[in-house]
Amino acid sequence: MTSGATRRVAATVFVAGALAAGGCGKKGPPLAPFVRVPAAVDKMAAVRLGQHIYVTLTVPAVNVDMSVPVDIVRVEVYGYTGAAAPARPVWIDLGTLVATIPVSPLPGEPPEATDPSVDSETTDALPGTAVTILDVLEADELVQGPVVTVPQRTGLPVLPAPTTPPVLRRFYIAVPFSQAERPGPPGQQAEVALTAVPDPPGDLQVTYDPTAVHLTWEPSGGLLGFLLNRPLPQEPPPFDVVELSPTPTSTATAPAVPALTTYQVYREVFPDAVAPSEKPLPPPWSATLPVPMNATPVSAPALTDGVEFGLRRCYTVRAQRGGVLSEASPPACVTPIDTFPPASPVGLAAVPSEGAINLIWEPNVEGDLGGYLVLRSGPRDATLRQLTSVPVPDARYRDTTVESGVRYTYAIVAVDRQSPRPNASVPSAPVEEVAR
Repeated sequence: MTSGATRRVAATVFVAGALAAGGCGKKGPPLAPFVRVPAAVDKMAAVRLGQHIYVTLTVPAVNVDMSVPVDIVRVEVYGYTGAAAPARPVWIDLGTLVATIPVSPLPGEPPEATDPSVDSETTDALPGTAVTILDVLEADELVQGPVVTVPQRTGLPVLPAPTTPPVLRRFYIAVPFSQAERPGPPGQQAEVALTAVPDPPGDLQVTYDPTAVHLTWEPSGGLLGFLLNRPLPQEPPPFDVVELSPTPTSTATAPAVPALTTYQVYREVFPDAVAPSEKPLPPPWSATLPVPMNATPVSAPALTDGVEFGLRRCYTVRAQRGGVLSEASPPACVTPIDTFPPASPVGLAAVPSEGAINLIWEPNVEGDLGGYLVLRSGPRDATLRQLTSVPVPDARYRDTTVESGVRYTYAIVAVDRQSPRPNASVPSAPVEEVAR
C-alpha cells in the first residue's frame, strides 16, 4: 500500500438536474435524458486486528431510484484518520483511496460497453454480494489526517486547547460509480478506534495425544503482563479499625479497574500438506476476516482442540484487551501422526465345545479401532503366534483348527486403522483351555 499522501484521490460529485419550462399552449425545451447512478453502500463494518483493518461492505444492487438493473462498474473505499469523521462534502477530498472493487453486472445483464477485449469470465464482485478489503495501517495513517481550517472571527475569545488529546479513530466510506463514471451518494460509514494494541503472545507450543491437541503460550507482556493481569485479593482492614457500618463506594471516586487480557486462537487446516493447492488465488481486493476457533475469549494462556490425524494445522493467538486485538503470534504448525496403539483387550475367556474352542472378550472403545488379531500357542511350541491372517471385527472368535485333548494358550491384540502399518496393542492376558 502506498502512503497516504500518494494515495489521495479527489472525486467530483455529480449533480444531475432537469429544467422544465412551460406555458399555456407552448412547449418548453426538451428534458435532459434521465441518468442512473448506483445507490449508496448501506451495509459497511470494520474490524481491527492489530494494525490490520478488515472492511466488509455490500455492493449496491439497485440504483438510487430503486430501479434495476443497477448501473455500477466499481466501488471505491476511502479511509480517514482523525478525532471525528470529515463532513460529507469534503470526505473524499480529505480521505485517501484504500481500495477499488471492480463490479460486474449480474448474470444475464451484459455491460453497456462492447469492448471485445473484455473477458466474459471475470472474478469481479457482483451486485448485492458482500466483499471484504484489507487496510494495513502505515505510520502516516496513525496520526490526525488533514482538516478543513475555519478562519477565526476577530473579536471572539480563543478557547484553550484540551489537555487530553482526543482518541483517534479510523473512518471508512464507500462510493459506487456508474459505467459513465458518475458517483453515487456516499453511504454508511464504518470506524474503529486506534487505541494502543496489546503485545502479541509469544512462545506458542503445540502438542497432541490420542484425543486432543494442546496449546500453551506465554501471556501478553510476559511475566509482568501475567502478574498485572491477575486480580488482587481484597485486603482486610487494619486490626485496630472497627467498621461500624458498610460505606458504599462512590462510582465517581472508585479507581478504574484495568481491563483483563483475554485471548483469541485462530486455526488454519491444510487437508493436503504435500500437493499444491489447485484453487485459484482470490482477487487482490478480496480478503478473508480471520475467525477465532474459540466461541468466547479465553483468560488462561492455554486451549485444547480436537485432534484429526494426518491433517496439517497451524495456530496463531491474539491478545485482547478492552476490545482491541493484538497482532498475531508467530504461527505454530503440527501434523498429528497416529502412533498411539489401542488399549490391550481385557476379559478374555475360552469356552471349549465339540471340535472347537470359543473365545470372547470385552470390546475396545477406540474410534479408530480396526479389529483384533488372535494369537495361539500349542503344546509343542510355547510361543504365541498369529492365528488370524486379518483382523476380526467382533470381540469373539471360534477356533476350529484344534485337536481334541490338546491344551492351547490364547491372547488377543487390538489394532487400529493406521495405514500402511496399524498400531498394535500389548497382548491381552493369556488364557488356556483343552480342546474336546
